[in-house]
Amino acid sequence: MKDQARKRLIRLSFVLVVSAASAVARAQAPSPTPPPERLFQDELDLQASLNVVQGSGARALGMGGAFLARADDATAASWNPAGLSYLRLPELSFVWLHGSLNSQARDAANTLVTRDERSGSAPDFVAVAFPYSLGRTSGSAQISYQRVISFTSDRTIQDADQTRTVDSMGGYDLLALGTGLKLSRTLRAGLTVNHWFNGYKQLVVREQRAIPTRQNAAFDLSGWNAHVGLIWSPWESLNLGGVVKTGFRSDLTLTRSRVDFYPNGDTTQNSYSRDTLALDLPGAVGVGASWRPKSNLTLALDFTRTNWSDGRIFNFFTLQRSEVPGDRPIPTEPRNSFDVLPYPTLDDVRQKNTKQLRVGVEYVILRSKFKWPVRAGYFTDEQFFRAADGTAPTFDGFTLGAGVIVNRVLLDVAYVYETGEYVSLRDQLHNSVKSHRIYASLIYRHPR
Repeated sequence: MKDQARKRLIRLSFVLVVSAASAVARAQAPSPTPPPERLFQDELDLQASLNVVQGSGARALGMGGAFLARADDATAASWNPAGLSYLRLPELSFVWLHGSLNSQARDAANTLVTRDERSGSAPDFVAVAFPYSLGRTSGSAQISYQRVISFTSDRTIQDADQTRTVDSMGGYDLLALGTGLKLSRTLRAGLTVNHWFNGYKQLVVREQRAIPTRQNAAFDLSGWNAHVGLIWSPWESLNLGGVVKTGFRSDLTLTRSRVDFYPNGDTTQNSYSRDTLALDLPGAVGVGASWRPKSNLTLALDFTRTNWSDGRIFNFFTLQRSEVPGDRPIPTEPRNSFDVLPYPTLDDVRQKNTKQLRVGVEYVILRSKFKWPVRAGYFTDEQFFRAADGTAPTFDGFTLGAGVIVNRVLLDVAYVYETGEYVSLRDQLHNSVKSHRIYASLIYRHPR
């Protein structure tokens, strides 16, 4: 009996020792890593700026952007490079853009939670084109600059408890060398090789917080892709066009810094730079038709698809503030690093490919030496992010345009209005978005 009691005592002691060791191990184990800080400025708000197949120019955008089969001026390289084959004189083109976007977020009681307002102006497109002939084949070559996505803006975000300001400069730019050829009476083809460069700098100020902060970020982009286009004219009055814009992986350098101001007067600083980032920008495909029932009347229809589900950013990082100011060294490495994230959402919401349908009309009023084109258009603009119901919101756009042609000079202006509503997936707020853009174009055709 004493031996059995001794054995039971030994087993009980062993169980108690193991249980105590497990408890100590659990106490010493590191706590789960807190979720990373996803700063709002890290997610690019590309609402009303999603379609990378979209080109530039007041004439085209006055027609709702339905220009893939009617690209016959100096902005053709930004729409369908096959349209460069229509140029018969050297051309110089310049486009200026002013835009604003206003959005509001309201809760279920219709109380205003957030107001977001931004506006900015920048050159949008510059090109020089020269016609040439190769035997029986004619065409033109062009070198052009385009700001595909502009970030130049002053932005103010008003929440219930704070006001945030964001000053941004720059954009995703491309320098294109292209050509368009008339291969036969009915078929035209074009190609551009594009170098993407630049990026943007951004300063975010959050003053009305327990710990105010000023944060800087600078993105520097570099990459290459190509645009291939065709225009087929089965009849003289009808054009059918198509363009493919290849997706590509670009090199990216990200530099971040921040200063945080503590109530006791102390400040902490943190900065980091990494040049090993990479960015997958989406490719796009578009098809269109243009019909001229009369010489001064043009009707156009386009459909485009942009593969935003392929957008990815690699080796991204954010900087959090140093929690305790003092004499100890401030960390000079990112607090949160991410191997791969969707781009540009930078969160776990799956991105969708986007689709746009565009229709437009142009009518030219002929008066003596002057030509007065007037234009109108409509388009749908599907977004890449998902709303609370799991679908991608679709915005509606309306355009108006007008111009004057005097000898060798073409002046055009266009107004683009876009609006949309959706309930956000993350916070279940009702969002309404309104965008206004004004384009002004100048094209000069030099006589031979």
